[in-house]
Amino acid sequence: MQFNLPIDPVILAITTPLLVWFLLERALTYMMFFQQEEYDGKRFLMWLRDKRAFDTRASLWFILAALVATLTQIEGMSPYAVGSLPLLLLGIGHGIYMSRKGRSHSKKPLVVTTRVKRILTVFVALGFGLIALGLTVTSLAPIGTNYGVSIDVNSIDFIATDYDWRLSLIALWLLVMTQAVPYVLVLSNKILEPAEERVKAKFRQEAVDKLASLNPYIIGITGSFGKTSTKHILSHILDAAAPTLATPGSVNTDMGITRVIREQLKPDHKYFIVEMGAYGPGSITRLCRLAPPDLGVITAVGAAHYERFKTLETVARAKFEMAEHAFARNGKTVISKDAIPADLLNTQCHDRPGPYISVGASGDVAIRDITMDKDGIHITIETDGETETLVAPLYGTHQAGNIAIAAATAREIGLPWSAIKGALRSVPQIRYRLEVTKTPGQPTIINDAYNSNPVGFKAALEVLSVLKEEGGRRILVTPGMVELGDRHSSDHYDVGKFAARHADIAVVVTPDRIPSFIEGIKDGDAEKAEQPVMVLTFDKQEDAEAWVRENARKGDAILFENNLPDLYEATLKL
Repeated sequence: MQFNLPIDPVILAITTPLLVWFLLERALTYMMFFQQEEYDGKRFLMWLRDKRAFDTRASLWFILAALVATLTQIEGMSPYAVGSLPLLLLGIGHGIYMSRKGRSHSKKPLVVTTRVKRILTVFVALGFGLIALGLTVTSLAPIGTNYGVSIDVNSIDFIATDYDWRLSLIALWLLVMTQAVPYVLVLSNKILEPAEERVKAKFRQEAVDKLASLNPYIIGITGSFGKTSTKHILSHILDAAAPTLATPGSVNTDMGITRVIREQLKPDHKYFIVEMGAYGPGSITRLCRLAPPDLGVITAVGAAHYERFKTLETVARAKFEMAEHAFARNGKTVISKDAIPADLLNTQCHDRPGPYISVGASGDVAIRDITMDKDGIHITIETDGETETLVAPLYGTHQAGNIAIAAATAREIGLPWSAIKGALRSVPQIRYRLEVTKTPGQPTIINDAYNSNPVGFKAALEVLSVLKEEGGRRILVTPGMVELGDRHSSDHYDVGKFAARHADIAVVVTPDRIPSFIEGIKDGDAEKAEQPVMVLTFDKQEDAEAWVRENARKGDAILFENNLPDLYEATLKL
């Protein structure tokens, strides 16, 4: 078998590094979205399909190069003479440009972690393998000379026509490699899974050993919504009494918690508050084995992650794994009676019996009254036959439940009501969760960018009316909610009708995602006597924010409700 290089060795030496550069740039772009899907290959490939984020431009250059090379064979001309190779180089160059452009305006840029580096290392190795395979396959392409006879009215001539199909095949192979990049990326991650799991297991064991050695009092918090806010409030209350560590921000996964334990937990920390996220049945159990709770907290069972769980019954079973593990350590579990459907609550309390502390309109800690003004929220609760008033500089009636749960938890731990109430009066606002910014002479900004559930959305809309000054307008900016599964249309319609009563202007981002939200606003308008809501639509958050900057005025209250990651908003054009 004869091995013939597809192209001249000098040209090969130039084009190969360019090709590797292109594949790496393309991998970095896809990796940004893969990371946002938490390296979940199935969800990433579903995103790839739904967003149709496949390469088109570089692929068209490669197809054109293959066609030109093929047609020149038919005509008996040299492929190089008519530009097949320049077309390949243009495709590679254009691919590099579009890949870098795809990352240039991202809301959440790629974080080049150690894991990302490992995945890309395997990807590059596989990429070189594909290049070598391509060179091998194309070297076997037919090459030689055809002989024939040319006859016209004056003469008969013998002719020789050269043929060389190697460049046609290499153009098609480049097309295959370009389309394969996201799949090779997922494969690279899959190859690394055993090694990744060994590394994770080592870090987890270090965290478990450290917890056993330092032995802080662990409070585990989970819920479909409200868990981060409740954690923030509870952390402030407990920290006023004794050194307290809480998992920062929205960190709620096993490796996130592990890292916090290994790097931040100190011997003087008396309390450790751990937010625990559930991505399916068994998730909370795994996290409770990592950080066994002395006291459990379940803030809600709702549709925030309906897409992952499919049914509320599954959500409830997953969340109440927290109670099971708290009871195993002779602890109690604080539950939100109002934010968990009654039938699911009864079922779970029956299936997982133990000492629950219920918080809600009725329960062990009963919320009797809620008022909100420009200075924050006032809550009257009744417990053990006594009435207490809690005041916090936070906004949104839904925060009443979070505050009451945090207060009930602190009381169960042993703090007196005087200490709890004193700490609540100075609790800082929660970043990106109904975070209110007031500037003299400027509109009031309500930043609820990290919220994405129907209950919180409605509560945020109510704040618009409270904080709007006389003569001002209530402006809502939103791309809608995510991960609602089958409830996507119905929940958006319901919230849209509610928005019609609490907004004067609705700036809707990615309207094609949430047509039922706009429909709900229109139907809500039809049921009221006031002026209808002005609905403006934009494809990108940055364009919506630009409109607000240009048109907002003193006295307005502007609510930024949710801010979608690139996975939902960005249109990747490659």
